[in-house]
Amino acid sequence: MFQPLDELITGSLFILTGLAGAGKSHLAASSRRNGTVWILDTEGAAKNLLGKPGVHKSIQAVQTLSLNTLLQAMEEIKSHGKPGDTVVLDSISKIFQAMRAHAQQRAGAEINRKVDIDFDEYASFNRNLQTIYTGLTELKQAGFHVIIIGHLARKYQGDDHSREDIGLRVLADENITYEADAILLVERDGDERSIRPIIKPPRPMHLQMGQLYQAKLGTLYPELALEEAFGAPASERSNRPISPAEAEKRFFARYSDVIGGTSWSAVQKYLGTRDRKPSTIEGWIEVAEAVRNAQANPPAMAA
Repeated sequence: MFQPLDELITGSLFILTGLAGAGKSHLAASSRRNGTVWILDTEGAAKNLLGKPGVHKSIQAVQTLSLNTLLQAMEEIKSHGKPGDTVVLDSISKIFQAMRAHAQQRAGAEINRKVDIDFDEYASFNRNLQTIYTGLTELKQAGFHVIIIGHLARKYQGDDHSREDIGLRVLADENITYEADAILLVERDGDERSIRPIIKPPRPMHLQMGQLYQAKLGTLYPELALEEAFGAPASERSNRPISPAEAEKRFFARYSDVIGGTSWSAVQKYLGTRDRKPSTIEGWIEVAEAVRNAQANPPAMAA
């Protein structure tokens, strides 16, 4: 039953939040490469991912707001999925709002009029939410990578006569924020997206509270970026480059046929850039990603 800490299998649990149109769903569906992405779609928007660049090639989706269907879907993922797969809940906010509205209706609310939820209804509301959170946490502990999408809302404290703005929060029950490895604000400026850890210090050591990062694979899962760049599983420590020089050697061993040479000038010509040669392992990872992006999106041939 017990295992050494370094042998425990576990996944990750990220919460992505941000304004509408920031690209949360797109990022969630394109942040990993291998396995299957399982989408629990409560907003009916999963089909909008079709044809978007970078989206995972193998997606299974179920559209529902029913608690029973969500729980059945999570059980199906545990039965048919594999550790390393990604589970996307899009979105927790829709579930939170639907369950709260249902509890108010049961408490006797009329259309367009809210009433206080009595103790029994509030207890049932919390139990249902906790059941979902437990299911998602169990998936994480089974080795799945869970991405929860939540709407961004401003939270206030106090009564109607004296309300204090305490900042931006995820529109969901706060219990789920304690389960998350990081809560990430997704922001968009034109075609560029960035992510920033907010609300609580992130558990992954490579992420810092309030720091701005590129919205890409290597930010959420740096071990996968390393694997893609150099073709070696990150779990095999001996395969990790030990220096920038080794990273450069392995980059050209993998991509020289693609770029048509084994010199930095060949990289510059292929990418159409005058950037200087990287001096860090992370720099070579970014160059490898740029080469793969160029392969996936070649420039249109002149007529």
